[in-house]
Amino acid sequence: MPISFKSSLLALSLSLLLTPAWSNATRLEQAEQRLQAGQAAQAQALVEQAVQDQGLQTESAWLLLRAQVAQGQIDAAFATITKLTQRQQWLPAEWLEGEPALAAMRNDARWPAVLAQAQARDSQQQRLYGAAALETPYRETLPLNERLAGVSRLWSEAKYNFANFDLVPQLDWDAVYLRTLERVKHTPRTLDYYRELQRMIAQLQDGHSNVYPAEALFDRMWARPALRTARIEGRVLITEVLDPQLSRQGLAPGQEILRIDRQAVDAHVRARVLPFLAASTPQDREARAYGAELLAGDVRQKVALQLRVRDGAAEAVVKTVTIPRLGVEQVFPLMQREPFAWRMLPGQVALVTLNGFDDDTAADAYLQAFDAIAQARAIVFDLRHNGGGNSGVGYRILATLTSQPLPTSKWWTRGHVSAWRAWGRPMPVEGGSHGEIQPDAQRHFSGPVAVLTSAGTYSAAEDFVAAFKALRRGPVVGTATGGSTGQPLFFKLPGGGQARICAKRDLLADGTEFVGKGIAVDVPVAASVAAWRAGRDEVLEAALTQLGERAR
Repeated sequence: MPISFKSSLLALSLSLLLTPAWSNATRLEQAEQRLQAGQAAQAQALVEQAVQDQGLQTESAWLLLRAQVAQGQIDAAFATITKLTQRQQWLPAEWLEGEPALAAMRNDARWPAVLAQAQARDSQQQRLYGAAALETPYRETLPLNERLAGVSRLWSEAKYNFANFDLVPQLDWDAVYLRTLERVKHTPRTLDYYRELQRMIAQLQDGHSNVYPAEALFDRMWARPALRTARIEGRVLITEVLDPQLSRQGLAPGQEILRIDRQAVDAHVRARVLPFLAASTPQDREARAYGAELLAGDVRQKVALQLRVRDGAAEAVVKTVTIPRLGVEQVFPLMQREPFAWRMLPGQVALVTLNGFDDDTAADAYLQAFDAIAQARAIVFDLRHNGGGNSGVGYRILATLTSQPLPTSKWWTRGHVSAWRAWGRPMPVEGGSHGEIQPDAQRHFSGPVAVLTSAGTYSAAEDFVAAFKALRRGPVVGTATGGSTGQPLFFKLPGGGQARICAKRDLLADGTEFVGKGIAVDVPVAASVAAWRAGRDEVLEAALTQLGERAR
């Protein structure tokens, strides 16, 4: 029967907002903050309260151990590890070996035995949850047993770890599994096999649950022409041409794509894109289907586009051009946007564009330019093309906008206790909050602020928007975000590929759901074809109007 957690898992997760387990998670997060601030005694007191309520567990033991060592309590630290082991839990060897704060323990005669025990437990964990026998290398074709094993692993990891089954209540995941087993019996080619795995995982309707082929297949599946496209008011337009060769062939921004390889563009999307596209919301699905995924395919095959173009002052005409796809190593650098840019607009409004949080580049550049940006009367942060990365990057930027600790999003994840299942009890849910953004002690901007979003605002960029909403400093303008964030669980598959399953659900700081919906804007504004072709940015214009009204 279909898997549905709507009445049990979700209800239980919401009820936990008021339980000691949830408050303990918050307490441990506060302890981590105290520890990072050098307040080891205060951190230890918080952890000991949590232990008193819920017993010693891996997370609390890790915090307690570090707090004890920071205060020179080496015997107590070893005693903590012993108590944890007695509870059939342990600290991973990687943590013990890699934590600089534990240097004082490593010179103790008891350390080798502690480390050896942790390594033995890690090895057992790897045998239980790893699958080395299934992680075979790429070959052009795969034997049937490997294909079936890969489908089974994908089904199993999702069945026991996926956080968002309640968002697809009509999905029968077991039936999808059986259908996919039958389909892959007839796909010995590894490329075809991975397409079937992508078809399978797309049924979860989650942007953080995906299947990736081996690198050898990248150019067979993900090559594309070096141009950007978007669906605006139901019409598919070329919005940017990034390859001079395509410009010489007559391609230009504003041209409308009517047909792809002789197929109407919407029919092409329905047949060749949507069945394999993992997306969390209708706006996410449309943005990627008519954007980055529209022309993806085999580098060896050119793509024919039927375009509606304007020839000088004449009426629009239709023409067909055949253009090459570029391999991944060629096209991805061309498609990459700069993570950070800023300029001062008329009226002393700073437009700060944040296109990605993959590394610290955006935050570092913003903080370096902060003194100049802070001369502005107001700031507009543009995250419309920010696909995410590391949430902490965006939080460093938001820290300059607050004078008080700023709460970030809440989260929860599924647990599994085998004996509870045998007894017919509901499975546990664990969660807490991501903590607080502490104010930047050296930088603060107190003027009006607005944020621009779209369906392309995704993942860690949505975490930025979620925290900004809690800040209540200004409007979010544009269209709803992509509605997909969380913690992916990665694992390998036969044939050199891998997959990920979203194992964590995020909510706004006040508990509002946005995964599967998107974060709603305060001022909805969608682009129009006429304004776009005229070079106007209607979303930015609306934000500037809002900031002007707030100033008045």
